[in-house]
Amino acid sequence: MKQANLLKFIMAGALATTGIAAHALDQGGIIKIADNASASSAMNDTGRKIDDSALTAKVKAELLAKKDVPSTKVHVKTVRGVVHLTGSVPESAQKTLIEDTVKGVDGVVDVKNDLKVSTK
Repeated sequence: MKQANLLKFIMAGALATTGIAAHALDQGGIIKIADNASASSAMNDTGRKIDDSALTAKVKAELLAKKDVPSTKVHVKTVRGVVHLTGSVPESAQKTLIEDTVKGVDGVVDVKNDLKVSTK
């Protein structure tokens, strides 16, 4: 009996250290194995949100450092590495400059440029 419990303990420990599956012993001492896919997915989503927030901050910093860019009029949102630009700029050349600047930021997957050219 002690050997069986020891074997269960060792198997449970081995499963726990792999990071692939979660386990628990039911009342009968049988090991239940559950997939960690949902927990892993939640962690990946959280990590992605942090990465997107950091990327948004990097893009905003690059735009602030650029001369001739009205960066306070440009709104930046990042989802899964795709940067979405909204707002308005006075000249079409600035719209192009902003897009080119954002494309050059490390980590940017793509740029969706919905900036409006407005002389107001």
